Amino acid sequence: MNATIPNGTPFWRRFPVVQAFHELDHEPRSFLGYVAFNVVGWQCVIGPALVLLARRIDMPPSWVGKLLSFTPLSMVLVLFTVRIISRVGSKRLMLAAWLTRNILICGVFLIPWVYGTWGPRAAWYVLMGSTLGFCLARAIGAGGWWPWLHELVPSNQRGLYFSAETMVSNLISVLVLGVQALILMNTQALSRYLMIYAIGVSAGLISLIYIARIPGGKGSAEKQRHPETFASYSRVLSDLPYLRFLAVSALGFSCLAWYTSCSVLYMRDALGLSSGYITAITSAGSLGILMTIRAWGRFADQSGSARAMFKTLFAFALASLSFLLLLPDHAWTRWAILPPAIASAVFNAAFNVSANRANLSFIKETGVVGYTNAWSIFTSIALGATPIIVGNIIEAWGFDGFRLCFAISGFGGILCALLCRVTVPDGEPVALSVTQLINPGLPIRTLARIAYITAGFHRSNRGSDYDTPGPHEP
Repeated sequence: MNATIPNGTPFWRRFPVVQAFHELDHEPRSFLGYVAFNVVGWQCVIGPALVLLARRIDMPPSWVGKLLSFTPLSMVLVLFTVRIISRVGSKRLMLAAWLTRNILICGVFLIPWVYGTWGPRAAWYVLMGSTLGFCLARAIGAGGWWPWLHELVPSNQRGLYFSAETMVSNLISVLVLGVQALILMNTQALSRYLMIYAIGVSAGLISLIYIARIPGGKGSAEKQRHPETFASYSRVLSDLPYLRFLAVSALGFSCLAWYTSCSVLYMRDALGLSSGYITAITSAGSLGILMTIRAWGRFADQSGSARAMFKTLFAFALASLSFLLLLPDHAWTRWAILPPAIASAVFNAAFNVSANRANLSFIKETGVVGYTNAWSIFTSIALGATPIIVGNIIEAWGFDGFRLCFAISGFGGILCALLCRVTVPDGEPVALSVTQLINPGLPIRTLARIAYITAGFHRSNRGSDYDTPGPHEP
């Protein structure tokens, strides 16, 4: 696939997101309209505004950790949706679940009345109940997403699709978070937070129109005589290479969550940054993702998920460790936080693209729902348990708790990055001796190559042939 832009092409066709959109086949392209409106709803309901609203109504950090765990832990429900997906189909299930979740989240609009009548604790329960209802409804429908992707996205476009999806998500996120920053600027009024939620619910309802327009998504019972049942999980449990991949991927996502679960709290409570400035930082991270993710998607398609997962998780770990250098009560911290915050967002997204691509490549044609549900369950447990632990550590140890979380994210990420090279077969094998591993020049060369890929200079981003790594390149 050649990425070269012909002379005379309109300037708007030169943007990476537009290029990626036109390079995709029609079927995977049809997902992107839904993704755009879904991201608006997601950022307004489960994004940084959720944490900021929780702290606005004086919810303690341990409760905030539990609140953040609802989204991933609720995904365990997909374990019981195999037969539903097979019979009903992805499209009908997602339409019903997405409508339900938008109705349930409307409970947050009762918070001002409850807060004024019964006090903060009652408002905590309303926020947690509404968010939990939203997450449970989402989880029931989300099991249909991965089989639908597997059905419509061809194997040679999976890295491109996930990078295009990420670019669309972050283009929208830049705009949405910018609007949120303006809404929350210099104010703590509850009505401003509820304005954000109103935007999110409206966008969520519009996304239903786009779900209905996506082709496919029928149940396997409509295509074959016997729909999938719980027996499909036996294929997963007997697939040891896939289980090893799941375990390492789940640990990698946990390392990401050690950072993401505490970064907003750290900026607000430890560094004293305003809600508007925190939202602006998040928006800058989304802009960084938008500018770089296409290059990482192409790199994963050409050079393999193993190399992409290693490099992106390694870079994320270093960005997380950089937060240990940021201290409160220093004027320079307000500006020094920007590079590591943006880098962590960029490589978090790039790791997600690489890991999702690797997962689709692992999935067998038989038992698709079993494999995709197993992926959702493993990663969701890792992403759900971590915020609970993080919240309790921060509440118990304060500033030192924040530093411990960043250290675990960084050093754990480096270890998991190395394990990715062993457990993910999608990529050129590399043999490293102990002498080479302790060579101080190796990390420097790796960082240089990461920067080279991120800037878009790698030959995969220019449509060249496969870039064969050197014998000692991780």
